[in-house]
Amino acid sequence: MTKKVLVSDPVSEAGRELLKENGVEVTYNTELSYEELLEEIPKYNGIVLRSMTPLNEEVLGKAENLEVIARAGSGYDNIDIDAASQEGIIVLNTPGENTISAAEQAMALMLATSRNTVQANNALNEGIWDRGKYQGVELNQKTLGIIGLGRVGGAVAKRAQAFNMEVIANDPYIPEERGERLGVELVSKDELYERSDYVTIHTPLTDETKHLLNEDTFAKMKDGVYIINAARGGCVDRFDLEEAVKNGKVAGAGLDVHEEEPPGKDYNLIDVEEVILAPHLGGTTVAAMDNVAIEAAKQALMVFNGELPRTPLNVPRLQPEELKEVQPYIKLAEKLGGFYAGWTGGRIEKIEVVYQGDIANKEVELVTPAILKGLLDPVVEEKLNLVNAEVFAEKRGIQIAETTSTTTEEFANLITIKINDGEETRELSGTVFHQDELRIVDINGYDVDILPQGNMLVTDHQDQPGIVGEVGTLLGSNDVNIASMQLGRNQAGGKAIMVINIDQQLDEELKNKLLEIEGMNDFSLLSL
Repeated sequence: MTKKVLVSDPVSEAGRELLKENGVEVTYNTELSYEELLEEIPKYNGIVLRSMTPLNEEVLGKAENLEVIARAGSGYDNIDIDAASQEGIIVLNTPGENTISAAEQAMALMLATSRNTVQANNALNEGIWDRGKYQGVELNQKTLGIIGLGRVGGAVAKRAQAFNMEVIANDPYIPEERGERLGVELVSKDELYERSDYVTIHTPLTDETKHLLNEDTFAKMKDGVYIINAARGGCVDRFDLEEAVKNGKVAGAGLDVHEEEPPGKDYNLIDVEEVILAPHLGGTTVAAMDNVAIEAAKQALMVFNGELPRTPLNVPRLQPEELKEVQPYIKLAEKLGGFYAGWTGGRIEKIEVVYQGDIANKEVELVTPAILKGLLDPVVEEKLNLVNAEVFAEKRGIQIAETTSTTTEEFANLITIKINDGEETRELSGTVFHQDELRIVDINGYDVDILPQGNMLVTDHQDQPGIVGEVGTLLGSNDVNIASMQLGRNQAGGKAIMVINIDQQLDEELKNKLLEIEGMNDFSLLSL
């Protein structure tokens, strides 16, 4: 089925074309009203957007076919991540693709506020030549305080150092080593406020950072400080900023972002001469717009292809090398879950996942959800993925436990799932050979070597002469081709298991004939 993607905000044509080149049907409509969005969103498998489209709980509740939300940019204040997770929608952004643009905009605002560039331009346009009034200050030998030393904050630090500024920063999530590598001293917020001649913000908008700069924090700063915000408008209390400018605490401010975008006619900072305002231009250079659009499209295609995106917002995030290492185990885990669901089905009370060998030393945050997805897919009406599989397991009251061991007797790595239905516990184990060869190697104590793919017939029968031949003959006489066959038993003459990869499905008549074979206890049909 052709995937359909809505591009609801101005996004570079380069990203839209990449989607089309990969067979995606793209609708580009940036004029949708909220009511129209509610009506249109059920039609699409993906949406690519920037910061204007509101994806709240109501909208996402209507998005019954949506698989991926791709934010072309870094901020995601307009997306309800929790609601998306409940609906099983993967949300991703593209941090880093507009880092340079955002950092350069912060520097542009810093220079413009220091030299009164915009104010002088406006005066000259009105025929006023006043070099004295618009005399500025230098960045040279000033102290820049950066709140948030992530990608953009780090890029600003490097550029500020080129202007011979001393750079200090506050970021509780950044290790000391990063500060040392950047030549930046990490300090407390209060020390940053006390020492800085310029304060620039590069954090997301959270409960902790909302109105981070306010009357109280301005009071802790030097008189004549400059404020730069190219991150999120809500990080600065605009009324407190106005008052700080009027009483001389703040000499000037450069704001690229605003609490309400676009600001209303009553925006209190529009007529404050010392404040330079820009319409959220930080990530909107030609190069940045192309970069974020292409990256958003690439990652949306990854989701459509059943892969994990590189920069997810509601899936445990791994570094690229970690993800590459664990990806085969994620695939194996889902196969194990799917096999169990088709093999036995029924009620599940408790799941224990045992990781042994090499896998015990890897990040398994995504592996257990993959098992749950495989297990629950056949019985849950909603779409399941790694985002919401654990949520649905918890809703069903399923207990989940994990254990790890770095040793295993026969295999370099082994994943075992032990599932209790309230009466008995069944086990299933699988391994990965040579990084990408998946195998099921144990079914409830029976040693097997099964390739978990395609149509599979799993029998529960007595170990007695002739039964394998009868099954093979019956399948062949009904034009069912056998691709491979595996047998397992614990003792001669006891119970045994047979797993047959078949190329065709079985009709009801053939199923009944299988049950008529002497010694056949039961069988399951499943498809992986």
